[in-house]
Amino acid sequence: MDFQLSDDQLAIQDAVAKFFQEEWNSDIRRDALDDGPVKISDEIWQQIVEMGWIGIAVSEEHGGSGLELLTAAMLAEEGGQVLFPSKLCTAFTTAFALDQCQSGDTAALLTDHMTGQQFVSLAVDEANGTFGPENNATAATLAGDGGTISGEKILVPDAECADCFLVAVRLNDSGALVKVAADAPGLTITAMQRIDGQSISSLQLADVPFSSDDILGGTDDADQVLLRTYEFWTTLISADLLGVTTKALEMTNEYAKVRQQFNKPIGSFQAVSHRLADVKVAEEVGRSLLYGACLALQENPDQCFPQVSAAKAWLSDAAAEATEAALQLHGGIGYTWELDVHLLLRQARSHAVYLGDAAYHRKRIGNFITG
Repeated sequence: MDFQLSDDQLAIQDAVAKFFQEEWNSDIRRDALDDGPVKISDEIWQQIVEMGWIGIAVSEEHGGSGLELLTAAMLAEEGGQVLFPSKLCTAFTTAFALDQCQSGDTAALLTDHMTGQQFVSLAVDEANGTFGPENNATAATLAGDGGTISGEKILVPDAECADCFLVAVRLNDSGALVKVAADAPGLTITAMQRIDGQSISSLQLADVPFSSDDILGGTDDADQVLLRTYEFWTTLISADLLGVTTKALEMTNEYAKVRQQFNKPIGSFQAVSHRLADVKVAEEVGRSLLYGACLALQENPDQCFPQVSAAKAWLSDAAAEATEAALQLHGGIGYTWELDVHLLLRQARSHAVYLGDAAYHRKRIGNFITG
């Protein structure tokens, strides 16, 4: 199957790579390890908003660019290569969720989100030892036009800059995403820590009020909106992992060409070249799986989870292997603070267990195969 990018996508990819090269510096991530969490400056974020990135996969009907989901994944991949914070993936995902439903004031919220007037984050996973919306235990009760939410969410990204959250809940024996304001009564936000310095928090919800208009997709389609959103978010994190894999391989390959041992480049030794070849194969397989997941999500979003899980499981392992190989093949210099290798390793390890680790996603595939 031909997974080549179109001319338009290649042009966007080049423009995005140029923007990151000019505006972003990995030193921001390095400094955040001491003074975290890492933050994107208002100036850079405003440029992203003005370029229309947030709505790149949002339908034209709702004010977006209406491009393929693969284009959003491609931007996430480029961001992974330069260690850009995952706020970009979060923004893409919430825009995707809001695009699927226009109940209540969702249309206005989507517009505000895409234009930078508000930022919407997501709260899905919980501290129950597993992943995914199917294991969601946060309870929402609805009586008439209003209700309350009680529960706890962890690993919520970019909560410190969020104006509201899309919270995954159990409602009427099915899943749903409910909009909750960041200053809602009964909501407590507590900062957590990731080894890569990215922003995550926990949410404690104690009888937090909501209205029926806050349920994304309404009471009929809410479950499907939640599932599609989680699959899209997982795909974007997989794309970020692919970017990390590509960058680690590129850095190590260049180093192996110039680092000499016994008057020869270390890349000429089989032990080194074979390991780099293995990483390259894993990268190419991961790219095919990612593009396949994007295609499945675009064409059949309600049945795409096997492809999405295959991409996430593979790239979780591939990124970890690529960054560990980079660390080891760089030798002593690979452990230094100044080199970006440890930053790539931190991000690979963090994202590998984010939105489901490889074991969780392989289990999903196994359950699909066995029926």
